[in-house]
Amino acid sequence: MKFKEFKKELEKEIDIISAQIDSNKFDEKTIKNQILNLYKEIIDLNEFLVQSNLKIKELAKKVKSKKTDKSSFENFVQNMRISKVDLTTYIDKGWNFLVEEQYDDAIQVLEKASSLAPNDVKTLDLLGWAYINKERYDDAMIVFQKVLQIDPENSIAKNNLGFVCFKKGIYGEAIEHLTFVLKNSNDKVALMYANFYLGLIYMEREMFDDSVNFLKEAIKIGPNLLEAYYYLGLVYIKSGMEKKGINTLKDLIKKNRFSKWAQKSEMKLKEILGEKYEKEN
Repeated sequence: MKFKEFKKELEKEIDIISAQIDSNKFDEKTIKNQILNLYKEIIDLNEFLVQSNLKIKELAKKVKSKKTDKSSFENFVQNMRISKVDLTTYIDKGWNFLVEEQYDDAIQVLEKASSLAPNDVKTLDLLGWAYINKERYDDAMIVFQKVLQIDPENSIAKNNLGFVCFKKGIYGEAIEHLTFVLKNSNDKVALMYANFYLGLIYMEREMFDDSVNFLKEAIKIGPNLLEAYYYLGLVYIKSGMEKKGINTLKDLIKKNRFSKWAQKSEMKLKEILGEKYEKEN
């Protein structure tokens, strides 16, 4: 097989791109295309390896004959577990589908990965998030509860379980999960989302001062969390501080006009200001 030669060629391409970037003498569009094409090749290769691995497992099953001892054969097949390459490929594909908001495809891929590696926490976390985006909250809850059985201190699962409870209207349990993260986690991303979700819960319950405090804390930890600015603007508007809310939404739009949260902000501003907003912009 020529895998060693292919590996060397791939490493060579990566080194060339790296050298171009380090030299600061490159066309940005060209280098981005090179990186994208290389990434696609690697994804295709990973998928090929996954399919090849599955075919090899099928060949192993065909080896079975009447003379084969059943228990020894089963042990042989069971020992051919999913490889890291296989699992990484499934996770990467699932993640890409999530980013592209193709949630049905993400669920299909991640459910397959979960069937091959039932206790892989990363796969379960992504699968649970895909379920959330399809509003399959009961399925998501089961997944995150399983993660916490495997890893009781998993702050991502705690956060997501808190969010699921919030969406199901189980506010007390939601607050309990999210407060646990605030008290016990040192992970900035986990703390950011715990504050954000608590901000949403208190907004829903019309406890606006608490909501503002949690959303501000989320923004302090993660200044690029655009959805936190959006909901902070809504909380200000709901609580009677309309001018402050409008300014918050306008600031969000300035940060990234092309994001979906900027678009939602524009819709809200048009709803509030009408023709005045159209003339200003």
